[in-house]
Amino acid sequence: MFKDISSRTLLIIIIILIGLIYIIYHISILKPFIVPSYQAVKNHSLLLSSGNEGWISSSLDDQFRSYAYSRKNTIGKIAKQIHVCKDNATTPPLNYDYIQYIKRPNSSFHPYSTWKCSNTSVTDFENAGEYCILTNIYYDSSIDQYYFFQDPSDNRTMNQRTKFKTPADDIELFNITDMTFLKRPISAILKRPVLVAVPPDLNYAHGFLETCGPRFWVLAECQSHASYINPKTIQIYYTSRMFNGHPRNWKLYERRSDGSYQPVRYWERLIHSMFSIYPLLTYKSFDNRFVMFKYMIFPGRQLGRSAAWGYSYLGRNFQSYPLSTVHYRRAYLAYSEWILYHFSLPSKFELTSSQKELQETKQFEQIPLCNGSCSSKRPIISNSNYTGEWIVVLNRRGMNNREIYNADQLVEALLETFPDHSNPYLRVWPEVFYFNDNFYDIVRMSRSIRLLIGVHGAGLANSLFMRPAAILYEINSYGCRDLSFNFRRWAEVFNLQHALWIPSQRKANTDQSCYREIGTEVNIKEIIDEVKNLLKNEIEYRSGYLKRALDIMNDMSIVDYPPTGYENVLS
Repeated sequence: MFKDISSRTLLIIIIILIGLIYIIYHISILKPFIVPSYQAVKNHSLLLSSGNEGWISSSLDDQFRSYAYSRKNTIGKIAKQIHVCKDNATTPPLNYDYIQYIKRPNSSFHPYSTWKCSNTSVTDFENAGEYCILTNIYYDSSIDQYYFFQDPSDNRTMNQRTKFKTPADDIELFNITDMTFLKRPISAILKRPVLVAVPPDLNYAHGFLETCGPRFWVLAECQSHASYINPKTIQIYYTSRMFNGHPRNWKLYERRSDGSYQPVRYWERLIHSMFSIYPLLTYKSFDNRFVMFKYMIFPGRQLGRSAAWGYSYLGRNFQSYPLSTVHYRRAYLAYSEWILYHFSLPSKFELTSSQKELQETKQFEQIPLCNGSCSSKRPIISNSNYTGEWIVVLNRRGMNNREIYNADQLVEALLETFPDHSNPYLRVWPEVFYFNDNFYDIVRMSRSIRLLIGVHGAGLANSLFMRPAAILYEINSYGCRDLSFNFRRWAEVFNLQHALWIPSQRKANTDQSCYREIGTEVNIKEIIDEVKNLLKNEIEYRSGYLKRALDIMNDMSIVDYPPTGYENVLS
């Protein structure tokens, strides 16, 4: 009998233990849905991630780790050209080992010139269909003339090319077969390969995205690694064509005592250091000397590599883009990753500390929403708050300068809608934001933005640094819907979601014209409702956006290459 009782008791104990394990397991599953601070407040609801075991899918997290390892073993081997100290970014001293002066000029030392080109994926072959590398090109700076010294034994002598494409124009070479024609010895040799480039546009968005973006693109591909640049092997050079037709460009540069030039704009100076450790050269750098370029890279016109040229601007029209969208996406992803690397900022494919915690514990993201009247305390912000992910209202300063008139009220409404200001996953920047002139701060803040609300303008160009699946919410004036083409296209290239708000009517005026410089008063309720929907979409499709972007970044089949034989020289 005792034996039977012991058996029944043991069975009951086992059943009780199984029940306890079941209850504990399900409590742990439900735990992510509990928000203690707001649990008892009926005016709050939760916006939760779904479909993922963590912030992203576990398989994508593995891909992130693999990318980080690969990045460390490729880009990580390139010395960073930016020093960041106390929120201030500076460049190291330039390297002046780029020119060899000929102390005793020898009129017999004139190596033959050569040229070699490779096809690219650009379908507009006439303007940008090839990368060309020329060697031993002679330049008389006193008359601004380039010479190609032909080898008589070269079979191509009779059909020698005379023009090569630069990012903005052509360079005409004068063919010679006898160096006595020049009657001048070489004074100096430019030892480093020079990229024949164009000064960035005066407008920040056009200069940063449409000039420096394509410059990174062609340099990375010409160095045969596509995702980064080795700044030790390249020098930037501007010909007279870049200034004669655009004299305002001279305002952007100051001449050094050695004849080289320095960008005046802080952001351009930092970007230049990421391209080259050598000083910038122009056609005026040689003080009427006769010099020889050892290597010159002609990358073709940059127009076709600027992703946002289109119908909305005269003189920028394309019936179709000369490259498929995937090429632009990969190039600008690599461009942004390159800049983030030099600033020692997290990659777009790197989780924040709070996101890593969610991933490791396989918990869901929690974003409390206020559905009625909720009390909230305005948070204190500092530069250290640039970490995390933010909803930001970006404005432009000054009346009648495309500003959002009621931007302060919009921020207040967002703060009430998203009341948990200590939430590590998503918070509202508690005041209207204005980008300053500190390029490091711009990049660092932009990398932390999850949803950017801003009026059409150059500041939206910084969405380049927002991670894939983040949201660009553009505000435009009444009648200016077509103007949104520019940043709608950039959002597509940057792997972002794009939304647009335009007033339904113009006050006291029935004119349908676009007055792009006037300010706008937004409908706050419409904006808030759309922000909620956009965030739900971001949460739902985040892993898909990120995976697609990472797949593109790793796709080497869409990368072009320079002419063979120059790998050791350029890379």
